[in-house]
Amino acid sequence: MVRRQLRFDDTCEIVGIKNDVSVTGEILKFREKDIIIATIKRSAKVTLRWNEHAQLYIGSLGGVEFRSSGPKSHEYRAY
Repeated sequence: MVRRQLRFDDTCEIVGIKNDVSVTGEILKFREKDIIIATIKRSAKVTLRWNEHAQLYIGSLGGVEFRSSGPKSHEYRAY
């Protein structure tokens, strides 16, 4: 029996909404279409929550707003 499973990367692109600067965040916790908790350069922890209307994860840290489309997913076969 072959099942298909979905795996997500442990990093994601996080973009500053105002300045459009992109950084790679290391994901600490992820639930699809719910929440991303990630570190930026291993020094700042940011929480992004799923925004259904924008279809993005959105959050803020220190008065700066961030957005992310989330980690990339990979489908594979599990036996």
